[in-house]
Amino acid sequence: MMAPYTPPEQTSPDERAARMRAMIPQIQTPRLTLRAPKLDDLPTLTAFYRTERSHLVGGPLDARAASRVMAGTIGQWALRGYGMWYIAGRATDEVLGWTGILFAPGWAEPELGWTVFPEAEGKGLAFEAALAARDYAAAHLGIHRPISYIEPVNTRSIALAERLGAVRESTGALLGKPCLIYRHPALDDDGSVEAYA
Repeated sequence: MMAPYTPPEQTSPDERAARMRAMIPQIQTPRLTLRAPKLDDLPTLTAFYRTERSHLVGGPLDARAASRVMAGTIGQWALRGYGMWYIAGRATDEVLGWTGILFAPGWAEPELGWTVFPEAEGKGLAFEAALAARDYAAAHLGIHRPISYIEPVNTRSIALAERLGAVRESTGALLGKPCLIYRHPALDDDGSVEAYA
């Protein structure tokens, strides 16, 4: 016998969105906030995914597919308890990209990933955001030596990985494409490089 239907809780969409955002921790850096996605971010995300620049992160995509990317970001947090933060400027709260820890089916281990939109490049923002995400992963998730999968043509991400202290460990394939695998230095729970690393 089926249980009787119980209608969903009578709360507003704003209240439900606020509850969802509460499960994603917020991180402040000197210039940035790493935060949960907001529906207001969708036009910026969609505009980025319409450009050829998005080809390194699965694009170009139409608006519907871009909204699924946002939903997947939230889903990773719900399923794993960690995921990608949206990178926002502290002064404006304008979304500038994303960073965080991913662990998708078929991946060998968790990855520290990052993307910033073209207008945020060349300012050290990706470094600031990825460093904060990596420190959080060591302190709160027990992920002390994440990897980063990087396409060989993505010279900006290679330079950032090396600036973060990661070293090229091997080559492999991700989603059917060749990639370089960079290993980040071992971190203590406080985010500092372990003495024996």
